[in-house]
Amino acid sequence: MNYENIRYETRGAVAIITYDRQERRNAWSPPLYRETEHAIEAANADDAIGAIVLTHEGPIFCAGTDFKAGPEIDPETGRKLNIAQICMMQDTGWIHLLARSKPMIAAVHGTAMGLGVTQLLPVDIRLGGESSTWSFPFLSLGLMPELGCTALLPRLVGYGRALDICLTSQKLTAREAKEIGLITRVVADGTVLDEAVALGEKLAAVPRLQMQLTRKMFRENAMEADPNAYLQRETEAFIEMLRAAKRAREAAAQEN
Repeated sequence: MNYENIRYETRGAVAIITYDRQERRNAWSPPLYRETEHAIEAANADDAIGAIVLTHEGPIFCAGTDFKAGPEIDPETGRKLNIAQICMMQDTGWIHLLARSKPMIAAVHGTAMGLGVTQLLPVDIRLGGESSTWSFPFLSLGLMPELGCTALLPRLVGYGRALDICLTSQKLTAREAKEIGLITRVVADGTVLDEAVALGEKLAAVPRLQMQLTRKMFRENAMEADPNAYLQRETEAFIEMLRAAKRAREAAAQEN
C-alpha cells in the first residue's frame, strides 16, 4: 500500500508510524485511519517487529476529527461511513485493533486534542514531550467524548477527575497529564521519538506470548470485581504459557 497520509519505517525491532497530514493538522479522516490500520497490521504480520510507536510530524499530533473529510463508501452495502462510524465499529474498530496488536507506544511532542487524545487511551504506554498538551474540548464545541473515552479515561485518571476534565473541556500540560496518570512519562521534546523507540526495543525483547497474555489480562481484569474471575484468567494464562513452552521443547527435541 502506498501511504499518502502517514509514514512507515522500522528501527530494529520497532515499527514507527508517523502521522504526516499537516495541511489538515493530522486530523483523522477515513484515508488516514485506513492507512494507519494497514500499517499496524503490517507490523503485526512482521515477525521481526516486537513493538509499534505512533508519532507525528509537525506541532500537532492530531487535531481530532477532520470534519471536512468526505465519507468512506462501504463496498458491500453502499453506505456512507464517516470516521466516527469507522473507528468505533464493534469488533473491528480502533480499540479492537489495538487489543489484538503488538504493544504500542505513543510519542507525542505537540498538541493532542479531542479524538487525538481519545485514540491514545487504549495505547499501552503514552510518552509526552515537555511542551505537549492534551485537550478535551468536546462539550465546548457542542460535541461529546467518543471512542471509548467515557470508559477508558476513568480507568486511567479516576472517575471524578475524568468527569471534571470532560465537563469543563480541560486542556492539560504534559506535567498535569503525567500527574493524573493520563500519560506515562514526560521527556524532553527533542527526544520523544528516540525515547519511545528505546522503550519499544525493551518491549520487543520480552517473549511474545508472555507480552500478549499480560496485556490481555490487564485489559480484562483491571475493572473486574470478582476475585474468582480474575484469578481464573491468570490461571488460564499461566497454563497457556506452560503449554507453549512444552510444545517448544518437544519441537526442539524432534529437530535434534
